[in-house]
Amino acid sequence: MTTIEIATSIGVLTNQCTCQSYNEDLDDFQPAPECWGDCWRDQVEEFEMITKDLRDSNETYWWRVDNLRLWNREVSGYFQAEKISDLIAGMTVNSEWILRYSVFTDRIEYSLSHHDAMGSNSVLRGVTEEEYEDKVRY
Repeated sequence: MTTIEIATSIGVLTNQCTCQSYNEDLDDFQPAPECWGDCWRDQVEEFEMITKDLRDSNETYWWRVDNLRLWNREVSGYFQAEKISDLIAGMTVNSEWILRYSVFTDRIEYSLSHHDAMGSNSVLRGVTEEEYEDKVRY
């Protein structure tokens, strides 16, 4: 018998401006001519809320990301993050990006698209005390 694990939440997070305003002439929402950062704050607050249980279950505040696609390779590594902004920084790159994610009880599976790579099969997991002592601390 095969069991299928279902994500607790799915979504998209981007640091590109996605603000919209209502266009009365078209009776529809359109990209806003100016963006004051509300769209970014709203996305981060939503991501913070839906990852709360996963983040709270990580007592070490250390994370491991696997298969982060960069220009010509995939990389893996560890980083520390107590704040949501640090978690997002550890999952992404220093450029414009779009992150499509699925949150599970023990991990986040995500695809990160940016100027050097169009998608990835990345996984973020919390680091256990044992793994921290074994791999991260020294």
